[in-house]
Amino acid sequence: MEELEKNSNTKKSIALSFYTFLSRILGLVRDHYMAVSFGTGLIASAFSVAYRLPNMYRNLLAEGTLSQSFMPIYSDASKVSDEEAKLMSGAVLTFLSFFLMVFISLFLLAAPYFLPLLVGGTLEYYNMVIELSAILFFLIFTASLSSIYISIANSKQKFFVPSLSPIILNLAYLFVFLFLFQFYDDVYLRIKVLCFGIIAGGFIQLYVQSYYIKKLGLSPKLNFKWKHPAIKKILTLMTPAVIGGGFYQISLLVDIFLANYIQNQNPGLGAVVSLDYSQRLIQLPTGIIGVALATTTLPSLLESLKKKEESFIPEKLISTLSFAIYITLPACIGFILLGEEIIDSIFFGGAWDKNSTATTLRALQFYSIGIPAFSMNKILISSYYAFQDTKTPLKVNLISFSFNIMMNICLMKFLLHSGLALSSAISAGISFMLLIYFFKNHSISLNYKSLFIKIKFFVFPILGLMIWILLLKNFHDVILQNLDFFSYANKQRIFTFLAIFPSILIYFFISHLFQLEEYKIIFGRLFKKFKK
Repeated sequence: MEELEKNSNTKKSIALSFYTFLSRILGLVRDHYMAVSFGTGLIASAFSVAYRLPNMYRNLLAEGTLSQSFMPIYSDASKVSDEEAKLMSGAVLTFLSFFLMVFISLFLLAAPYFLPLLVGGTLEYYNMVIELSAILFFLIFTASLSSIYISIANSKQKFFVPSLSPIILNLAYLFVFLFLFQFYDDVYLRIKVLCFGIIAGGFIQLYVQSYYIKKLGLSPKLNFKWKHPAIKKILTLMTPAVIGGGFYQISLLVDIFLANYIQNQNPGLGAVVSLDYSQRLIQLPTGIIGVALATTTLPSLLESLKKKEESFIPEKLISTLSFAIYITLPACIGFILLGEEIIDSIFFGGAWDKNSTATTLRALQFYSIGIPAFSMNKILISSYYAFQDTKTPLKVNLISFSFNIMMNICLMKFLLHSGLALSSAISAGISFMLLIYFFKNHSISLNYKSLFIKIKFFVFPILGLMIWILLLKNFHDVILQNLDFFSYANKQRIFTFLAIFPSILIYFFISHLFQLEEYKIIFGRLFKKFKK
């Protein structure tokens, strides 16, 4: 579609997806070192829980509600003058810094009392969780302040330097693994050093983003005018979203509690770490596509609303959603069919054995079902924020939260920790349907027929991809037997490459035969350059 190809929002999403892809590749390298260093044992579980706690609030503030609530208000302030935008953002930064320090202090005081109730297990286990959480919780401070600077850059359609933020954090991980671990033999001491390395990476993130904004001439002017109307407006926008996001965070806390309960009832299962690594793999496609498209969709819709071009919004959303489905469907199928090979390729070795793979596989396959919905929900929620509507996502989160809790309790009886993954995937699907349905409240009429027609043609490249993978899977043992001179992990890596790379070529080739619009978006500009 010509109009879609010209859609700068989608093109910026592709570029941002590439930067995010680099970050995710570093993340996979990071996860490999984590897996071979710590496996799925108690120390790994303690780190997983300790990291999840600040990460939940980071997702709520730094990568969600705060940044998406701040951006429309900053955009409004910029219309008045650049000086007003600097004063407004400066007041927000000082207010946020004070709030975060109070919040962190309260957590440190309360952690010794509520964390043992949350994670259970032995005294040694929950003491490790408490100590590691006390270090990692400072990540909320750096990530949240960085999100303000990133939002300022994004509002000016600047995406490259903000996209480096996760890359910096991953490099901090790798620095610890490659250069510091050699000085420590004790496993628990190593994990503590890693925690301090992560916090150092967070401060480097903050410095890089603030320096970039300074170079753009957009540095906030720090002040303590906390009665600034923008702060009240941001809090007003955030409150329903925080409550809604709070339901999601509570759902994650319930997942942590239930995963620890399952792990305590089934010693050696490694339920907590298995869920964690499954989620990290799922974040590869959802992070690349969902976050990238959501990040560029909000400024694009704000621009349309600013120019009173509301009639273009339905087409933009349909185009963005169809593109997300086109990219995430292969990932969904790939994880389901090649889950074991992918897990072994990335994690196998050292403390990670075949039992670790087995406990992670089913959870990964169930999470994979929800990949398209996880990605599209990020886009849709970002779109609601363009209308300064945080109440609808709140309503949807409440409904989804209720379903998720009920399904968790039911499914874990039969599927153990994998039931938690399946519950999350189903809840994501419910959220997607509700978010689509409630768009009518903003007089936005989405052309579902157009979306369905687009998706209908995705069946053919998906079938080609599946046929290749299934054919190769039939010869899995034969292929590995002919690679005896390689280690088991390297055999799986070679097999995974033979399965994934040709299947991607087949997917795009069939897309080319059917002249799919989403295919043209990715390769149209490339082909034009070659023709020149």
